Amino acid sequence: MQERTADQILGESWERYAREETADAGWDYPGRDTVLEVFGESAAFAEVVSPFGARWPGQAAAPAGPWADPEQLAAQKIAGLEEDEDGETALLERAYRSADLPALAEERDLGGCWPFDVAEMCTVLRSWEERFGIRLIGLEDDRVTVSVAAPVRTMSEAEAVAAEHFAFAPDNITQGCDESLGAYAAHQVLGRHVWSFWWD
Repeated sequence: MQERTADQILGESWERYAREETADAGWDYPGRDTVLEVFGESAAFAEVVSPFGARWPGQAAAPAGPWADPEQLAAQKIAGLEEDEDGETALLERAYRSADLPALAEERDLGGCWPFDVAEMCTVLRSWEERFGIRLIGLEDDRVTVSVAAPVRTMSEAEAVAAEHFAFAPDNITQGCDESLGAYAAHQVLGRHVWSFWWD
């Protein structure tokens, strides 16, 4: 069987999420009033992913160079995050490539919360490695952190990358500090040298 591309993997995830959100809109369930009272009404899918819609917008283009050296930048970011000691990221002892993920996942018994299988995770990470110079610097059962040697520099580029992040880990946006794709793009993608993903 032919290996699926990152664009196919992320596109299927995006469109599946859009279908589910559209189908669940206004759905009545036991305890709904209590949930709404505590958490409020969640934003409609179209509002969350604006300026995009239910159709997968496709992958972002690689930013123009020059890039930082991916290995050096990853080492700097690991050192910097170690100093922060925020307790949220299980840092790796060094940077790894996307191809190293299967061995790391097996060695550490990871992947239980990942929404994709290890091969699909590798495919997406390899695509980001090729376009943005990412390296794996943090890895947990419910969190993946990467350094980014070639961050995007414009808001339109950041929104395109944020769409990929949403397809990869929608909890980053739907349950994070930034409640829309546009806000996430501005605060977590634009010019950022570290991307972190988590799954509830």
